[in-house]
Amino acid sequence: MSRIQTVALKEGQAGNIVVADLVLLTTKHVEDYDQFWQPLLREFGEDDKALSWRFKQQLAERQPNWECYAIESENLTQGLILLETQFHGSHFDWGQKLVYVETIMTAPWNRLQIQRPPEFKGVGRQMMQFAQQRSLALGYRGRVGLLSLPDAVGFYERIGMTRLELDPEDIVDAEENLPYFEYRALRQSEDRDYDPEP
Repeated sequence: MSRIQTVALKEGQAGNIVVADLVLLTTKHVEDYDQFWQPLLREFGEDDKALSWRFKQQLAERQPNWECYAIESENLTQGLILLETQFHGSHFDWGQKLVYVETIMTAPWNRLQIQRPPEFKGVGRQMMQFAQQRSLALGYRGRVGLLSLPDAVGFYERIGMTRLELDPEDIVDAEENLPYFEYRALRQSEDRDYDPEP
């Protein structure tokens, strides 16, 4: 396991804080997705249409602009995120780079539409905070962008991202006709004092 950092999750039932690990994606996480996530997602009609995580893992291993991470707790993968770090630009600050969240997913047992209460709360928030940390580390001042699935719009609004309307000329396929969200650049004082805990 290549731990990057520990993160705090909240148990859905008891409300206790649980320490989890944010790590580089490994074959174990891909296997968890295939073995545990996919059957539940299909059962509840939440089948994720994204490319396989095995493909994403290979992409990150072969191309330095792609990074894959997982959050794990209780020896199970709780969340997955794929970041692109070099070729996306801000829609607020033209000419400035940002970290682009290509894919972000939480385990089925952490999704309210599948399990109430969820096993863990805060997985998506922790992954988005990590994306912002990567942006700071790369000199992008906390800028992060993504296209949101319709069901996730409220989540991105709650965590402080700003929704932007894309220029229709920038939309090249139907997938890109999704709501676009972005974290704006932090002010310099915020860069120094950035604390990912709300």
